[in-house]
Amino acid sequence: MRNYKKTMFGAVILLLLFLLSYLYPLYGPVDFNKKILVTDEAGNYIGRAPFRPSLEHILGTDRNGQEMHLLLLYGAKFTLITAITVAILRVLLGGIMGVFLSVYFPYLTKYFKDFFIIFRYIPAAFLGIVLMMPVMGSFESPSSAVITYQLLILVFLGFPSVTILAAELTDEWLKQSFIQSSFLMGASKIHIIRTHLMPFFRSYGVLFIFQQLISSLQVTMHLGIFGFFLGGETIGGVFGYDEPPKAASLSNEWAGLIGQNYNDFSRAPWTVFAPILGFLVIIWIVNMMKHEIEANINGTMQLKKQRENKEMPKRAMDQAEKQGFEFVRRVLSQQK
Repeated sequence: MRNYKKTMFGAVILLLLFLLSYLYPLYGPVDFNKKILVTDEAGNYIGRAPFRPSLEHILGTDRNGQEMHLLLLYGAKFTLITAITVAILRVLLGGIMGVFLSVYFPYLTKYFKDFFIIFRYIPAAFLGIVLMMPVMGSFESPSSAVITYQLLILVFLGFPSVTILAAELTDEWLKQSFIQSSFLMGASKIHIIRTHLMPFFRSYGVLFIFQQLISSLQVTMHLGIFGFFLGGETIGGVFGYDEPPKAASLSNEWAGLIGQNYNDFSRAPWTVFAPILGFLVIIWIVNMMKHEIEANINGTMQLKKQRENKEMPKRAMDQAEKQGFEFVRRVLSQQK
């Protein structure tokens, strides 16, 4: 584990953040220290939310008078769970589809790329906005149907790119000499996938997950800016606006905090900068872990390739002898 110090450090930080967020109901105030109006000893009003950052309010408060650092701490679990779940599903489903196309139906790969080429020119956030419109609305409590639909949309936005990348990598790996030798020896496609391709995907799959984790965080942040909150909107909304009330995030996930406070950017910029800073820290940690894993994978794969090239002749001969072939070695002597 010496080569993965940064990865271990980043994983510990993310795990601690998740545990603090998950256990928040055990130690944190339910109302997030809500305080809209402040009065002096005589009962005169001397201030109203949002309050700027200070010793009393670490990251300031929003228009509802809620502490931003408590909101960030509470909503961190929803942000992390959503991003990690979407990233894993993208890599799992897209990887399986990419290998399936490359190994069994390579002639369909071109049509798949042509069909989903639109994803290269239309921003993922725009497609997400269009596809999430049917489930946008106010709810008293999170709806499992709404959350499931939103997760599926987020998975779909990254599915084509992962599938194409997996298919292209599989095509390159199938050109390796030791895999071609296995085909010539009569190995089945299932055997090729299980024996030769799976070791590659076990290594690169982790790297793909980190890449898609960053992508899913970016997409959810963009959707939050446009008012599309994960889990839906609260019925009460944000305090202080005329009818209809300003929509607020039901789950307090970080993208929703950005979206619901975006109109207060000029008056209370800390309400927007605080969740953006949270996103930047998480993305920085994940990107640091991704770079270290990528560097280790590249080094390991080079050593493995050299080892495979050295062992290939012996392995091919052993496999052929098992299938009934007998090799006769002849020593030619040259006479002068």
